[in-house]
Amino acid sequence: MNELTVEAVVRDRNTDELITVPAAATVGEAIDVMATREIGAVLAMTEDGLVAGIFSERDLLLRVVQGGRDPKTTPLSLVMTRDVRFVSPGTTIEAALALMHVHRFRHLLVIDGPKVYGLISMRDLVYQMIRHGEGRFEAAVRHAADAPRA
Repeated sequence: MNELTVEAVVRDRNTDELITVPAAATVGEAIDVMATREIGAVLAMTEDGLVAGIFSERDLLLRVVQGGRDPKTTPLSLVMTRDVRFVSPGTTIEAALALMHVHRFRHLLVIDGPKVYGLISMRDLVYQMIRHGEGRFEAAVRHAADAPRA
């Protein structure tokens, strides 16, 4: 089997659209975009078109809801994740998943130099692995289901 890369994940999405929100937007505006597009995170962009951060469901829960902030008035830039981790398009899916697991995040930026390829989720990576895993994941699930329980 050829090693699957995150480039394949971005390419298989059937869209080249990068869903972004201005970093100056409010949390409420970002939530509206996320709900409309049925996604768990958006890229927050500066006025210059650079990545300022990522805003995810986890940021909403921990920094807005738990922090008692009003989504309608809270600037996205105040509660987004600024330490954006990224991988290049040629990174294997397994390496990307390992990075996400170690650092405990569910979204990862795919970037090569100045070009942003996309924002991928753990779900995107797992789907790609199952879809192109040549049956090994289905076999592992069947094996685990058949194993005796304690």
